Amino acid sequence: MLRVCPLNPRTGFWVWSELGNNAAELFPLFAVSEVFALCPRRRSRRSEAASSFPLRGVLLLSDFLLEFVLMGEVSLAAVKVEELLKEVRIDYTKTKTVEGAVASVRDILQTLGTVEVSSSVAARFVKDLGVPDDKCGFKFQKPVSVKVIGSFVTQSVTKPVQNVDLAVLIPKTCFHEKDYLNYRYHAKRLLYLAAIERELSKMGSFEKMEWTSLHEDATKPVLIVYPAADDSGVATKFLLRLIPTISTEHFDFTKFGLERNNVRDAKSRGAIWTEGLALPTPHYSSSIVEDMLIQEHSDWLESHLSKSPTLRDAISLAKVWLRQRSVDGHRDGLNGFLMSALIVHLSTPAGKQRISEHMSALQMFRVTLDAIGTMDILGRGLVMQRLVENSVSSDVKQMKSSFEVVMVDPSGRLNLTHRLTKSALEELKYDALRTLEAMKGLKDGGFDAVFMTRVGFSAKFDYHIRFEVPDRTTKSPLCLDMERWRVFERKVEAILRKALSERAVLVRVLQRSLPSGWNPSVGLECVEKVPLLAGIFLNNHEVALRMADVGPGADDKVEAKKFRSFWGERSELRRFKDGKICETAVWECQPTERHLIIERIVHHVCLRHLALSPSDVKVVAGQLDFAVSVRGKEFRHSAVYYPQPHPLASEVVLSKPLPKVLGSCLDPLEIVIQLEGSGRWPDDPVAIQKTKLAFCLNIADSMQVKWGVHCVASEEAVDILMDGFAFRLSILYEKDRTLINKERLASSLATGSGLPLKFGATVLNSQPASLKGDRLLRSMHASILLGLHGLYPAFSPTVRLAKRWLASHLFSGVLADEAVELLVAHLFVNPSPYSPPSSRVTGLLRFLRLLESHDWLLAPLIVDVNASITPNDETIIMSQFDKLNRDSNSVCEGPAMFIATAYDLSSETWTRDSPNVKGLKRLVAYAKSSSALLSSMIMSHDSSAKWQTLFRTPLNCYDAIALLHEQSLPHPSRLLFPAHVDIPSVVSRKAPDDILALIPSPVMKAGPIAARNHLLIGFDPVEEFVKELKERLGESCSIYYDQLGSDVVGLSWTAGSSGKRKREEKLENSVDVDDIVRHINEAGAGLVKSIHLSDRVRKVGLPAVSKQVQKMKRVANLSTERKKGSKKGK
Repeated sequence: MLRVCPLNPRTGFWVWSELGNNAAELFPLFAVSEVFALCPRRRSRRSEAASSFPLRGVLLLSDFLLEFVLMGEVSLAAVKVEELLKEVRIDYTKTKTVEGAVASVRDILQTLGTVEVSSSVAARFVKDLGVPDDKCGFKFQKPVSVKVIGSFVTQSVTKPVQNVDLAVLIPKTCFHEKDYLNYRYHAKRLLYLAAIERELSKMGSFEKMEWTSLHEDATKPVLIVYPAADDSGVATKFLLRLIPTISTEHFDFTKFGLERNNVRDAKSRGAIWTEGLALPTPHYSSSIVEDMLIQEHSDWLESHLSKSPTLRDAISLAKVWLRQRSVDGHRDGLNGFLMSALIVHLSTPAGKQRISEHMSALQMFRVTLDAIGTMDILGRGLVMQRLVENSVSSDVKQMKSSFEVVMVDPSGRLNLTHRLTKSALEELKYDALRTLEAMKGLKDGGFDAVFMTRVGFSAKFDYHIRFEVPDRTTKSPLCLDMERWRVFERKVEAILRKALSERAVLVRVLQRSLPSGWNPSVGLECVEKVPLLAGIFLNNHEVALRMADVGPGADDKVEAKKFRSFWGERSELRRFKDGKICETAVWECQPTERHLIIERIVHHVCLRHLALSPSDVKVVAGQLDFAVSVRGKEFRHSAVYYPQPHPLASEVVLSKPLPKVLGSCLDPLEIVIQLEGSGRWPDDPVAIQKTKLAFCLNIADSMQVKWGVHCVASEEAVDILMDGFAFRLSILYEKDRTLINKERLASSLATGSGLPLKFGATVLNSQPASLKGDRLLRSMHASILLGLHGLYPAFSPTVRLAKRWLASHLFSGVLADEAVELLVAHLFVNPSPYSPPSSRVTGLLRFLRLLESHDWLLAPLIVDVNASITPNDETIIMSQFDKLNRDSNSVCEGPAMFIATAYDLSSETWTRDSPNVKGLKRLVAYAKSSSALLSSMIMSHDSSAKWQTLFRTPLNCYDAIALLHEQSLPHPSRLLFPAHVDIPSVVSRKAPDDILALIPSPVMKAGPIAARNHLLIGFDPVEEFVKELKERLGESCSIYYDQLGSDVVGLSWTAGSSGKRKREEKLENSVDVDDIVRHINEAGAGLVKSIHLSDRVRKVGLPAVSKQVQKMKRVANLSTERKKGSKKGK
């Protein structure tokens, strides 16, 4: 009814509505004048983008009403939920087309004649069921009735899934008395439906027909009919599902007792025996009883839902939630029908009327989740309100002995959840609890996290396993009480549960179903060939990745024998510090390989107990390790490549011979020194800097004289060479120019000159030119990262993979490392609707999805690591966010990626200047593509070569490409993949004899002291090359590069403000391509290997504004003169 988008907490909310004269009814506590119409005003692009629906009017909530909304009387979450319901509801006054299609199908079926049906119609399917040909033939007769059932009748159809279920009642004469045995019913059910499909295909009145299954049960296919457009050309999005059913009079209910056996051995024609008792078949019997009671269940739901539109809305919300959690798409999951039955049950006396008719749909939905997650109503088992006329008493204890989850239907004869498994219920409870946390802890009731965020299999679990099940030489019967592949799935789940025990909170094996495009002629064996997927939720790191599984003591012979039988050669006796001697399964490895322990455990137990080969079991664990360094240690635990020791970076001169080739570039490790306060420090910023310089010189002199440590002093820091590493010491003083008094906060807000940066009790003035290099901010940031690393072991690997991905796609100059670290931190401190990731692959996937899904144009990203951001801070953040972008038109004023933290409420530090709007759009597009690729690889478990494509970037989207000499890179070993360009080069140069990144041979021969003096600490030739290119080319060109170790630099020309880029026409005002090539060649002398121009650039040219061209030429001339002067000085 309302559409709300927050713009500014100080002014109110924009509200789009269709109230008309009903405003007084919506807000009875206010006069109609309190909700007044407002003439449209000019809004920013951000405001316009907030509405994705056509608007009929614009209203503004007054300040008094806004305060009432914020107090919770009119919940903003409820407003959003109402809008969501508008989008997913069906207008049942506009269903004439689908109703006509239903009538057409019904008329056709009622005119069908009698015909003999044999197993030849679906011979493979019948054979896989184990039914002899002479037991499945029958005389086809028209259906007794064709009735609409399900959500269309109860008016709870929820978009985008729009199905109309038609219950096709098969005549009793089609069955024999004992057709409830040995899958004869299932065979005849399919043959009856196949006969209908053959007749409907002859009519040509429908667009097409497909096969699927009822509740993902492969033994119970259903036929999907796509209605064609009507005579007026109007088509419908509804699909018709033809579901064969039987009445309660077809078979005697007593034949389907839980203790009875209805599947006999094909050879002996008798019951299957185990330990002297006939093996009961409760799952098989339930599948038949389900078809007998399907009409009653539909009538029962209709009787309750027809009286309560709010209850129908609650069911729609629940269905949206199930789909977003990917729960309803599996055979053993909770589907829409079961959720509808559960919600109705909670509104009846048998469900203690937890749901009241006075509740809203959102409240009903929350009560349902609370019943699932907190009260574990399904785990304890429930019995629905009985129908007096035909209900029977049911024994819940007996039901629990036969099924893992129990929900007895109103008749007392059927367990509606007979397909639901324990692991599926645990996953459902997990999702329900996470959703309740989001609704309680997030703004707007966590609406976006609950209803708008897709939680798929690949992003939900920490570890993913794929089983390729080989063909078996000796095959048991395909279908007994459960299908053969169901038995295998449960065996896999039991073995994984036992092997992982306390390591895993949840082990979820997804039950397989019919593949898409299936038809009865294929049979059922194809389901066995579908790969089996399993997901694992890990416990805390210390438990999940421990290096030993301690078993029973040596004195417990029975349990010790079982332990050795399960673990095999991995089991050994070990004595512990407390004196105990126990059987132990050991998984010793290097600290950097602990994330592979789960993979090794899974491989071991599956190969031992499931007769599978190593290639049949694939675990997603270390597939991306190739992209980052796995050795060494660094202070912030976020460096993609840990620093390696350099032979020349030591306290003393090396006595042993040096290698013939040594790199000259050495990355320093930064250390900040904070001195005690003193009143003798000067107040002038220049004097403070000179004082720091004096301290640096004294520190260098002391280290070198007293301790024999080689130091290199500069105006800003001291580089200390020790143990093969370079440590860069810098001094932090409390009166640095980035520190100001608290009184500046109020004045800054009052004048609007800029929003201060706050960290605890300290207020930091916004100085855009120096914030990125500010040591105080960086030290605060590093402390936060160190805490996250200790709390979440997967944080550091995720950060490193995220940085490597960004650099591999040449985004090093677009997003600062600190911004990447904050984005990843958000995944751990605010993971809703997930739990914090416990594996690096899942962490990277969620990072990509955050980049892709967050609405950077409409909302800031608040990263509150220590829960120190107050409501007042949030108000300041929103005010600053709106202020920076309110008047923006084509260019965003302020940071395009607004990341607010406790020490930076206005996103002034890391993203103020970059990325810009264009760079952010490019980044989001790359993240979307990589997210889809990574998700598919997790599901398919491709080869290692396929995983590498995640870090390969396309080069055909740049106007110009500069390839670099590999040997000229500062760290050639970090190059993942050498760049390959298909287009011909316009300039090609050989590698120079004197490579800057290497210490010259004459210097190496002069001895280690001379070689050490030639070290370039903190110098990166690629960074310098890009910096000079930016000076030469100005803002007319976007430069993309990889600071971690790529041999390519991409240039994309930006059209001026005079108009859009014309790709097919040559502009008069264009940059000379030869000048561009010359600038790249001169700036990259000794580094650039070849220069390539795209076909469009060579044919059309590069558009630019004339002022930019003149500026570029001016800067190029200055740069050339500067180089000449520099050479003379050297």
